[in-house]
Amino acid sequence: MTRSVRLVGFCLLLLVVALTLIGCNSLVGGPGLTISASASKTTLQAGDSTAVSSTVMHAGGNPAVTWSLSGASCPNNCGILVNSNSASTTYSAPDFAPSAISVTVTATAVADPSKSASVTINVTHSLSIACPSGNEGALSGQYAFLMQGGGKPGVVALVGSLTADGKGNITAGLEDSNGNDAGPQTGLTINGTASLYTVGSDQRGCLGIVNSQNTVNIYRFALGSVSAGVADTGWMIEFDDATGNGTRAEGFLARQNSSSFSSTSLQGNYAFALAGPDSALNRMVSAGVINANAGNLSSGNMDSNDAGTLSSDVLGVTGIYSVASSGRGTLTLSIGGGSNYALYMISSARFVALSIDALNASRPLQSGEFDLQTLASFTNASLNAAAVFFSMGYDNTSSGPTVGLGLVSPDGLGNATLHIDQNDAGVYVPLQTSAMTYTVSANGRTTTSGLNHSPVWYLIGPNAAFFIGTNPNADLGRLEPQSGGPFSITSLSGNYSYGTEGTAAGTRLTAVGSINFDGIGNDQATEDDATPTGLSPNLPLPVTQYSFSSTSVPPGRGTLNNNGNTVAYIISPTKLLFFNTPASKPRILIVQQ
Repeated sequence: MTRSVRLVGFCLLLLVVALTLIGCNSLVGGPGLTISASASKTTLQAGDSTAVSSTVMHAGGNPAVTWSLSGASCPNNCGILVNSNSASTTYSAPDFAPSAISVTVTATAVADPSKSASVTINVTHSLSIACPSGNEGALSGQYAFLMQGGGKPGVVALVGSLTADGKGNITAGLEDSNGNDAGPQTGLTINGTASLYTVGSDQRGCLGIVNSQNTVNIYRFALGSVSAGVADTGWMIEFDDATGNGTRAEGFLARQNSSSFSSTSLQGNYAFALAGPDSALNRMVSAGVINANAGNLSSGNMDSNDAGTLSSDVLGVTGIYSVASSGRGTLTLSIGGGSNYALYMISSARFVALSIDALNASRPLQSGEFDLQTLASFTNASLNAAAVFFSMGYDNTSSGPTVGLGLVSPDGLGNATLHIDQNDAGVYVPLQTSAMTYTVSANGRTTTSGLNHSPVWYLIGPNAAFFIGTNPNADLGRLEPQSGGPFSITSLSGNYSYGTEGTAAGTRLTAVGSINFDGIGNDQATEDDATPTGLSPNLPLPVTQYSFSSTSVPPGRGTLNNNGNTVAYIISPTKLLFFNTPASKPRILIVQQ
């Protein structure tokens, strides 16, 4: 009996020692450690998130884990882990999934890194859940686009076209890009299987594009000029640089008329305006007029301003062009030893173009627009009514963008009164009034005098023109005839869309948005902002008061909020322009119904 008790006691002692040894081994890992992981949701849309948790089991053990992601789309487009602690984390899917992807979230035990557990998250082919949606029919058909911008990688410009099916799918497209970093990338196709878009009830939307080089870009846009439920135009910003290390760009899109998709559709005299950097990355702008006929360009007349160095009244510019059935074409001008462009037709009266030469001392990286002149010949009488104008430049001394906004009132005889508000890199100069004279040539080239650095205009039609400044800021702008006055708060009513336009887009805020005017002086907007410090989607702005008076001088000048920090000019009851007066990096906002 005593011997049996001793034997049992000895066995119990061995058991205690064994358990102690096992417990100590578990503290540093070992065979006693088990780990598991689970997620609250395992199927997500782009931009959605899910909580992921872990459980580490071992006697007296450490519950801490480290988290990691893996998958075929990693590391570039597999999402991120946020709010991690020792036992849990949150997985956020990327804002755009060009195809359905699977991402593995793994928890690895700190006590024993050889032990881990994983959970698989499936992300559907989708755009972010933060994208406005449900009104995809507003974008339907083929649209050309032009984007200009920059960022840490350098300056960039992009032209192209895309076909939207009215259901959220981009079924086809082409694009050309150029920049001082990557150089020209020409004739790229848009992957219709991968690319997507959404549109919300306020005409704001998202666009995800994948091209034939597998480059992924996300854009936000706001649509305007909606007829029969389909938009004819809109404004876009690049919306994929969350850290400030990428590029930001802004521009517009316009519905294309496929009847213009041939070389024979380009016929007549086209006024044009082009802007972009020279090889030293100074701002260079050009404006002019040229005749198109049977694939040949002739009788060109052009002015250029390279950061204050002028090439004035250049005559004899020639070239060639062709347009394919896709709406994409090429154009060569006899300047700079021969400059080559990709072009995309909007209609027979309008197209956009981008330089596709590598940036060098004789070939700037310019992009812009060509518009068919509506008159065969011009005289001083072609300028005989009020027109709103805006200009954009860059002040190298202050290292910042400049904008001007105003009204010109010509008399048809060569005399005009000019009113202008300006912001030069944060220095606001309010309403200035000047007398000026002008002389119109038969081809639409118009010289002006009486102003500081008097600009040169190239007329598109009566009281409509592109113009180029002669100052070191290298201003470039446009005149649009004013109509629908007298103007008051009742002139604006309903929903409008807007977008930004200016210089140095890579260094400042770019935005698109939707704004509602109630017709009695109140407005409210929702916008999407891209800045060098991050992205702000679906940003609701506070209700403010707008003010326009039928007795204002000049007509149509007013403000869009009650803080007194905007100046606005109405072009018509469906379109106005404004800028923020205290902005250190100003830009023009184009608002259109």
